[in-house]
Amino acid sequence: MSMTLELLCSRLLATSVQTALLAGLVWLLCRYVRRLPASTQCALWWLVALQAVVGVFWASPLELPLLPALDAAPVVAQTMTMTTTASAAAAPIIVMQPLPVDSGWSWSLVLMAMWAAGVLVMALRTMLALRASRVQLRAAQPCRDHKLNAALALAADAHGLRRAPRLMLSNAIDSPQLIGPWRPVLLLPARGLQRMGDDQLDMALTHELVHLQRHDLWLGLVPALAQHLFFFNPVVHLAAREYAIAREAAVDAAVVAGDRHCRQHYGRLLLQLGVAPRPGAGLASASPTFLSLKRRLLMLQDTSSFPRAGAVLILAAVALVGVAPLRLVAMPVPPAPPAPPAPVAAPVAPMVPTAPTAPAAGSVSRTVVAAAAVPAAPPAPPAPPALVVPPAPPAAPPAPAAPLRTQGMIHLSSNQNADGYVLIRGNHNVMNGSVADLREAKQLDDGKGVLLVRRDGKRYVVRDAATLSRFERLYAESVRLGDAQGRLGDRQGALGDRQGQIGERMGEIGARIGELANEQAQLALSSGERTAAQRRASEEARRKLDQAREEMENPAMRAEMESLAAQQRELGKQQAELGRQQAAASARANRDAEQLIREAISSGIAQPIKG
Repeated sequence: MSMTLELLCSRLLATSVQTALLAGLVWLLCRYVRRLPASTQCALWWLVALQAVVGVFWASPLELPLLPALDAAPVVAQTMTMTTTASAAAAPIIVMQPLPVDSGWSWSLVLMAMWAAGVLVMALRTMLALRASRVQLRAAQPCRDHKLNAALALAADAHGLRRAPRLMLSNAIDSPQLIGPWRPVLLLPARGLQRMGDDQLDMALTHELVHLQRHDLWLGLVPALAQHLFFFNPVVHLAAREYAIAREAAVDAAVVAGDRHCRQHYGRLLLQLGVAPRPGAGLASASPTFLSLKRRLLMLQDTSSFPRAGAVLILAAVALVGVAPLRLVAMPVPPAPPAPPAPVAAPVAPMVPTAPTAPAAGSVSRTVVAAAAVPAAPPAPPAPPALVVPPAPPAAPPAPAAPLRTQGMIHLSSNQNADGYVLIRGNHNVMNGSVADLREAKQLDDGKGVLLVRRDGKRYVVRDAATLSRFERLYAESVRLGDAQGRLGDRQGALGDRQGQIGERMGEIGARIGELANEQAQLALSSGERTAAQRRASEEARRKLDQAREEMENPAMRAEMESLAAQQRELGKQQAELGRQQAAASARANRDAEQLIREAISSGIAQPIKG
């Protein structure tokens, strides 16, 4: 339960940040892209609300490896490659356990309780608004004007609607309103109907029919849901308000399209309708605020056009870039280079404590348990003085063990309620779990490979060879990309060393230039008539200074530095591309791995572990 709350809390926070960034982008587009149609602005602000809703319910965000890679941090890296040798197998592994947390309550529980209370309050307000709308509909009277009903039916057919909305008269409203997405009802003000001319009534009815044609009653549910879920986020409320204003302006533009003189009459109609509260479960022709009325009147004055292809491209770009939930992660860390040959000879030196050492028996036991996570080196030959038995002949130095590759996610914590898995297959591990999971999987491994799975607090083991092979193949592409990144990292390191050597050389020359310039200045400032030796010393200092400056300005050295910098930039681009490909490959592999685990559990291939 606590993990679910923490996940929901993190999603709300991440989505709020992404919504703010997307809203800023949309605001800049609406502000600085000239002649951008109101319909396009309406769609852009609707995409902001859609992104907020999608961010809460999307299962796995798309990961963007844009953050700098971290060599050692308490967070979990997306991909980690470890290499050990036989000499390091006996070294103890130190596992840091997190501090105990009070299981009674947590900050995430408090925040989620406050969020649930806010959502409940918003839901109650919406229910009260729906109830008020139903009461208003029950108090309304059907329109008995057959001529008006017939005209509405013809107009609805002209707008491509399958059927016209019901037309009713109400004494509780001052402007036309459209209520209900399922069975829409068009309410007309009974008192103000007589004051409206035929042209004004026709424009008002057309306004509401355009709303139906655009499916605004249904589309408006997305910003409303976003406001309920993110009641605490002012950016979401701003997006919903801007969407509503742009939606009315888009409908206004559709009503007056093609008729320049109609704009004046339509503007007078908007002024006549004035400002009225927006219905809780529908749309109204009147503006909800003076700001909305002012902006609608200003948009009516814009008669310029905008390329349709440009508007479509803008919408497509914002939808592709901003709607899907994103998560910034650290760039994959390049695999470490192979260990130098020197440590391989470490078993010759007496670095491993012998078993008979009695005072350190407890520590030796803990070391043996911790070192079970890596391949153990062959035991060193015992020293003759420390044993009663005759000494054994010296053994040949052991060959280096094959590198142990761990692909996936290694968690420092050991939460037994969290889902996870560990695959051990030869010298290649694939995992998304803790160090304790890796240790338990190694204990279960019989040399033929094993898959340890934790789901919903239960543990399973899979030994089926076909399933293990399928699981391992899922991460083959990610492993290949990780190796390629490691090779690029080696090349970048070599270029960096060369750049460092040249930079060190230039630094030495610069220091020498400073010393020679100081020496020459002291000789020039010496008082009195200089001797021949002093003149020769001054000339020699000037000659050395000129040589140092020529060496500093050596074209070959500068050309090499520029060439090295260009190679570094090219390798950096390749590294970034490989990181993007590896992030995508890891995401695909994780999804396929989850599906494979579910199939193994449902089919019985995954056997429960007792105890």
